[in-house]
Amino acid sequence: MITAMMEQPADRIGLDRRILLRVLLLATAFLAVIAFVNATTLNTDAVRNGRALDARIPWIQEYSSAMVIAALVPLVALWERRFRLVVPGLPRALAAHVVGSIVFSALHVAGMVLLRKVIFAVVLGQAYDFFDEPLTDLAYEYRKDALTYALILLMLTLVRGIEFNRHQSRRGGPVAAARLTLKSGGRTILLDAPAIEWARAAANYVEVHARGRTHLVRISLSALEAQLKEAGIDAVRVHRSWIVNRAKIVEIVPLGDGDVRIRTSEGSEIRGSRRYRHLLDAADVGNPDARMA
Repeated sequence: MITAMMEQPADRIGLDRRILLRVLLLATAFLAVIAFVNATTLNTDAVRNGRALDARIPWIQEYSSAMVIAALVPLVALWERRFRLVVPGLPRALAAHVVGSIVFSALHVAGMVLLRKVIFAVVLGQAYDFFDEPLTDLAYEYRKDALTYALILLMLTLVRGIEFNRHQSRRGGPVAAARLTLKSGGRTILLDAPAIEWARAAANYVEVHARGRTHLVRISLSALEAQLKEAGIDAVRVHRSWIVNRAKIVEIVPLGDGDVRIRTSEGSEIRGSRRYRHLLDAADVGNPDARMA
């Protein structure tokens, strides 16, 4: 039986770690600068307006918030890996990240308030109160946190793209350079074979999906499968009308009727037929990306 979740290969794990480290460093530096600017501005405004203010309070408030946000970056990275912002499955990913931003804001506020209460009591010898108007305060914080969450998400997406391209360049080899020449009407389409995610039969044509775009090409599914195998791509037949690049598969979920649901690294979800289950099982043997139960 296929396990519901497959193990990541060592290079994928290393890639994810590098992405997280780079984004964490970028986010921490950015948050530190913003906190410095905000704390300095608050103290300067207080002096200009003749308002009594303990100069330590803005620094405590700004850096307590920055510390909690930095601590939440790994959680956002985990969520981003599960719901990537790619064209296939984009509505689902956006909905997931709306939920993620709400949870992010709740954790940020809770952690920030707790940290401030401790610091105020230990350093200033006074209590810290946050919720003067709970609904208004939470709405205000969420508005800021949603923007922060979006920025972290953007960093993760951009750094992931950069690191993936570097990783592919380092790997090199004939497979990375292999390209398929396909006909689409009067056009000729050149596609990098490793970039092809899936293909689906559509009458006398085949829909080929690669890098977030779907191309309608004049070829049979069997002929395309043969071309992919010649290019060194492990193309797996999962349905009478579907083939999938095994390297793109990240999750296989058994369904109650014997079929399976296949999720790819770019967010596509494909239903695999029980009739072709043995081919999918055979493709997983010896694959570092997968484990058979």
